This record gives sequence, structure tokens and C-alpha cells, in this order.
Amino acid sequence: MKNAFALALICYAAFCGSAAGPVSASASSPHPARSDSAFPAHALLAKKGTSPGRTTATVTVNNVRYHAHKKYTRVVFDLTGRVQIKERKNQRIATISLPNVTLSKRVQQQIRRKDFPRAMTLSPEKPRTVNIVLDLQTLRTYRIFTLGQPDRVAMDLFYAKKTPAIAAKPETGKRKPAKPARPGQSRVTRSNSPSAKTSKGLLVVIDPGHGGRDPGTTGRKGTKEKTIVLQVSKYLRELIQDRHKAKVLLTRSKDKFLDLEKRVKFANKKKLEWCGKDTGSNVDANKKSRICLFISIHVNSHPRRSIQGLEIYHFGKASDPRALEVAARENGMKLESDTPPWQFIITDSLNDHKIKESQTFAESTNDKLVTTLRKNYKIRNHGVKTAPFYVLRFTTMPSILAEVGFVSNSMEEKRLKTTTFQKKLAEGIYQGIQAYLKVL
Repeated sequence: MKNAFALALICYAAFCGSAAGPVSASASSPHPARSDSAFPAHALLAKKGTSPGRTTATVTVNNVRYHAHKKYTRVVFDLTGRVQIKERKNQRIATISLPNVTLSKRVQQQIRRKDFPRAMTLSPEKPRTVNIVLDLQTLRTYRIFTLGQPDRVAMDLFYAKKTPAIAAKPETGKRKPAKPARPGQSRVTRSNSPSAKTSKGLLVVIDPGHGGRDPGTTGRKGTKEKTIVLQVSKYLRELIQDRHKAKVLLTRSKDKFLDLEKRVKFANKKKLEWCGKDTGSNVDANKKSRICLFISIHVNSHPRRSIQGLEIYHFGKASDPRALEVAARENGMKLESDTPPWQFIITDSLNDHKIKESQTFAESTNDKLVTTLRKNYKIRNHGVKTAPFYVLRFTTMPSILAEVGFVSNSMEEKRLKTTTFQKKLAEGIYQGIQAYLKVL
């Protein structure tokens, strides 16, 4: 399986390795990179060298994607350029205008689908303006934000709670007095505990990259990737076990070589034992409500020693040539082949649900990791990216890979060696897990 995947990746590199910029997502592909280029909805996102009075090229909405999470529905509009957002609302509706924007024929078909999010309508308006109209009678609230690299507008729709089928009975009698708490017993209910819902139903498989005879990348001062990622993984395991009381497993707990197939096989076996199969009526009812996650931790490297920062990956076509290089290095292969590009075939498609959940998991982790580290360090955020990593392709649960720093950069190599920074990395990833669980 590993050799077949390696051949596929080589062929894909031959097909698109010459691409100069990031690859936009299609309707079936995962979400593109999310980076520091995110701005508030009211911000003017103009290209450098332009001014409000200058005429710019018309931007096209070439795709729309949407997914219903437990607490909200996210709608993402893929654009061919940056846009200016204008917002107005009254008690009944909110209108978000995108001036100098048109809808592609594909999007015009997508918004007419029966499963398109209710409470939202799109109406093209002349001259070259698209209005997104929201029904505030149906929504409790909403939020808008813009993303770059590539350009997108995203909206989260929070629907009002449904009226219960049976109205609650009025309180006519006296309430029964609450039982006194026992000495040392807290009156806080289970529902107030942030981890009560998932603490006993969560499995996290942490994969420290490389190990043994495979040191991974090495810094100028001799710092080995395998050593750093193992320590960060152990700190993360301690945090999850102590605070969340969840089940946490490491693919390796010592300096031991473990090939990619064994890592994937280990994770999938534990997932099957803990969460059961994704579908089917024979799954244990208790396992259906459980959550299984996979996190692979690595350290990055770059020929230019000035490059620093972190980036989070989930599986997909490489979002840029650099992402493909990183995947090739972590997959243990070279990007050299004369194999015809038409032979690049992924034989069995990924489950759409896994792709979307991995994307959300990656975004939550990236946000919290950056926020946590920036309290004490100056951090460059390269955002969320996609690439064909072997361990992300073949694991059967929501999966991400974190490149937590560049050991090729002298300043980051120094940081990565310290216990303080390693614990901060673990803290940020832990907070990302918590944030992801809240949106399920």
C-alpha cells in the first residue's frame, strides 16, 4: 500500500509540480489554507496598489461549499479575487453586498439545490453586485469573515432554537428543596463541565514523527526532529489525560523506528476498537457516540534558513508546490519520476465526512496554537494547508499533521529544544482539540 501511494504521489508531482501558486479547492476537495490573511468582515480587501476610487477587475464566485455542524452551518464562497463587503440590516433581514462580483453558472445551480442552507438567498444585482440575504426571523445570529490564499468569504449561520413539540408545564406547586451537598461536593452540574460530554468517549492517537534510525530533519546545532516531536507528544498526552480524562495513545513512546504503514495500522485498529465502524447497524450503540482523532507531530525544514513559523495540514491535493515537498519528505520519498501524469489515481475516495471534519479540526488547532504561542513568542502563521501525507490519507478518523516549527531556522531551533516552548506547543494543540470538540 505504501509503495502504491508513493507512486501516486510521484506521478502527481510530475503533473502539477510546476504550479507556481496555491491550488483552489473544488466542490469535492478540502478547504484551502487559512492563514494570517483573515480580516474582519467590514475590512476593505483591495489588492496592493489600488485605491477605493480605482476600477478593479470583476471578481467571480466560482464555487460555494456548506456544511452543517452541530451548533451552526458554515457556508464558504470561493472567489477569484479580493472583495469589499457592505452590510446592512433591519429587524427582519440582513443584506451583505459584494460589489463588483458575479456568480458563475456553477454557483447559480448550486444555490438552487434543495439542501442549500435555509435562511440564506443569493440575488445577483446590476451592475455586477451579488447580495446575500439572511432571514433574521430564522437565525439567532450570524458571523462573516474573509480568508485569503485563496480568497474566500465564509459565513456561520446560527439558527434559532426550535419551539419544543410539547410546551413545558407551568410551575403551580412548590419546588422540592434541593438536597444538601456533601462535604467537599460541588453543586456544579455535569452539563457545566466543558469535558463532561466527551471525556469518557474520546480517543486521541498521537503520532510522533520519525524515530530510531530515522532522525527526521536536523538543525544546524544537531537538534533532531525525532527527539523534539516525541517530547511534545508526551506533554500533550499528559495534558489530555489530566484535564480531559480521555484515552490517549502514542504510536511510539520511545526512540524507535516505526514505518508509516505500522503507524496507520495501529491508529485504525485502535479506532475500530474504540469507535467502531463509521456506518452500519451492527455498531455498538455506545461506540457510535464516541470520537476518535489522529494527530501527527513533526518539525519542518527549509533551504532558506530565514523561514520560520508553523503550519497545520489535512489530507488533500497539495495546496502549493512547497506543501507537496513537505509531504514528500515526511512520506520518505523523492519528487523525481518520468511516469505519465495520467497514472495519478487515488483508487478509493475519501469519505466526505472525514474530509470536512479533518478540515475543521485543522482550523481549530491552527487558531488555538497560534493564539497560545503569541502570548509569549513572535510566531509566523503559515496557516492551514492540504497535502497528500500518507498517515493522513489512510487513517480512518479526522486526522491532522502539525509542523510546529522550522529547525532549519537558528532561532526556532533554539526554542524547540526548550521544555517551556515544547509545553506551550502541547498546550496550544490541546486547546485546539477542545475548540474542535465544541463545534461537533
